[in-house]
Amino acid sequence: MKTRLPPLKPLRVFEAVVRTGSLTLAAAELHLTHSAVSQQIKLLEQHFDQTLFVRGQRGVEPTAAARIFFADVKAGLDRISLAAEQLLNTGQVRIIRVSCTPSMAMRWLIPRLSSFQIENPRVEIRVTTSTVAVDAIKEPFDVLIRRSPMHRAEYECIRFLDDVLTPVASPRYLQQHRFDSPAALLQASLLHLSSRSETWTRWFGEAGVPIKGQLPGQIYEHFFLSLQAALTDLGVAMGSLALIEDDLAHGALLPLFPDLRLQDKGFHLLFRPSHQDPVLANFIAWLQAKGKQTSASIRNGAA
Repeated sequence: MKTRLPPLKPLRVFEAVVRTGSLTLAAAELHLTHSAVSQQIKLLEQHFDQTLFVRGQRGVEPTAAARIFFADVKAGLDRISLAAEQLLNTGQVRIIRVSCTPSMAMRWLIPRLSSFQIENPRVEIRVTTSTVAVDAIKEPFDVLIRRSPMHRAEYECIRFLDDVLTPVASPRYLQQHRFDSPAALLQASLLHLSSRSETWTRWFGEAGVPIKGQLPGQIYEHFFLSLQAALTDLGVAMGSLALIEDDLAHGALLPLFPDLRLQDKGFHLLFRPSHQDPVLANFIAWLQAKGKQTSASIRNGAA
């Protein structure tokens, strides 16, 4: 038996009335008169041969059956809207906006983006840098990358990349300064990061080295600045292995005590649930795959 589809215009009106809980609000949203909305609801009730709304204290309320029906109607209309948007944008470049810290952009994301762009020529990844917390971000974004878990209503947060820290320095600096034990690093020119001010203290604690007073050394605002200082022989930096793969691979930086590592919270992605956005879902999956690859390299000691 062939199913007879309900009229589509009354379905839109039905969805708006249930969502707003008011014939008047639904009429205003759909640019219809109050009587026109009432007529569309009546048509739908005639189609199903049952009452869909009852009068409540705060306006109209859907019946139990209508409330169940509403969930499927809304999901169907959302899918139609998404399909229409995708059809409208056929042949156009899709833009995905990514916000991350300068160090993450420079030392992990941008060096890898070419592989995604080659495979997805109709998708443009626009990277902006920021260090502010998620609640303070004003610019719109599709993906936010930060070094700790994030929370935002109607967004999803996942951990996608390990953040493992270890002391590193340039070969020239290590030729001029010998460190035969972790305690010997107390005499080194330590390079600190303002956003990770406790890192060196934590590392010495893991190494069993007691600390008296404040640790000496220069303080830098960004990770890439402390790293540049290490590369130019100014001292020992605490390197995030995920962000210094190339430096270690080419010998520009050397780990001092590679077995002594700090496990931090990890790099996280914040984004709207992407199950209804295949382009965004594809990019998230790509980030996860690249993050898994880097994390495996770190665990295997290759980084």
